Amino acid sequence: MGNVSMTWLAIRASGITAWGLLTAVVLWGILLRSRVLTKLASPMRLLDMHRWLGATAVVFLLIHMLFLFLDSYIHFTITQLLIPGTAPWKAFAAGLGTLAFWCMIPVTIIGRLRPRLGVIGNRWFSKTHLIAYAAWPLATAHFILAGTDALQSWSIMLIIAGTALVVAALIVRGFVPAPAPSRTVRTLPANSARSGR
Repeated sequence: MGNVSMTWLAIRASGITAWGLLTAVVLWGILLRSRVLTKLASPMRLLDMHRWLGATAVVFLLIHMLFLFLDSYIHFTITQLLIPGTAPWKAFAAGLGTLAFWCMIPVTIIGRLRPRLGVIGNRWFSKTHLIAYAAWPLATAHFILAGTDALQSWSIMLIIAGTALVVAALIVRGFVPAPAPSRTVRTLPANSARSGR
């Protein structure tokens, strides 16, 4: 343990945390579209939790990238962190992590601007949300191929458990229908109904 630098430990810890949070975002998002979570809280609170998990995952991903930049053993430049395939170490595996990062950024930005953009904001959000779906498998492949702890027993169990939960949530989503949109029935005043208006 004495030979391992603090930045390298921080890289590993922040990367695993970011992956765990991204797994939680995916799980929450899948279950949010079904009736499974509706008994826990109101739809708006559930959506707020989904957004909070997503934002926290991005923060830990940025921390992961910051420590890669600060590490003196294998120094990443900003360009190498942001352009897939240019990393000085395990370029392909690191590139998968960079792609996962870029898949998360559009939905994070549009999600914040969506209320101000109106109808077009909803359209852009739907498109960027589709791109965000690719982030989890890319991040998982990055974890397996680039993670120095990927072959540790606890790490293998973590990856298996996270993947099993995502698959189980997809199965639940396939069998549990999404809640029907609520429709408000407008009733006419009694006088209007009699007069035929």
